[in-house]
Amino acid sequence: MPPSDQQPDARTVTRAAAGLGRRLTPEQAGTISGYLGLLARFRSKVNLVGPADWETVLATLVADSWHVADFLSGPAGAAILPPAGQPVLGLDFGAGAGLPGIPLRAFFDRGEYVLLEAREKRAFFLAEAVARLGLSGLSVAEGRVEDTVPGIVARHPDAFGLCISRAFAPWPQFLALCRRIVRPPFAALTMTGEAPTEAEMPQGFALAARASYRIGEKPRYLALFASEVASM
Repeated sequence: MPPSDQQPDARTVTRAAAGLGRRLTPEQAGTISGYLGLLARFRSKVNLVGPADWETVLATLVADSWHVADFLSGPAGAAILPPAGQPVLGLDFGAGAGLPGIPLRAFFDRGEYVLLEAREKRAFFLAEAVARLGLSGLSVAEGRVEDTVPGIVARHPDAFGLCISRAFAPWPQFLALCRRIVRPPFAALTMTGEAPTEAEMPQGFALAARASYRIGEKPRYLALFASEVASM
């Protein structure tokens, strides 16, 4: 069957994910199906993820989210994140089309999670997606992160910050920015196409964990950096 840019139903998404080696629950499949449909619907209005069909989006973009979820749910996350029941504040820098954040919420729904987006049209799409998908604990903040993040952090004084960047800025710059606008203790997760090295790491951080996986023929890398206070 040729690829389609129409919304797949949950059963079709389940089969496609299984072909990629991922078993979805019915709830996860429903969320991903709805999200893929929203991407297709908004594509003519907002440049979100290019002209790719939903199968390609699932295999090359949504798949990142379940790899991130596994990373955070495993030993890497356990070593850095606070114990279950304690508040975590996820901050998704440059959320754009909602990747990795919206699919990630289907696989890892701990704490509050804020999609940070400066561009008005993309922020509108994100708000629409959050409302339609009904994902709890997920919200959107429109504006420059330098303006929005300090207030968000101040409203969550007891939360441990988890900053996430997929393509917001080169990762050393992203870490330096987090250091300026996020109150410690916090951790920062980077998603890159090349493995980060400690030589490039700004002062005030420790490289706590890293992992790699492949999307097709391309390697991708996850790295979790702890702020000095978080690593103590």
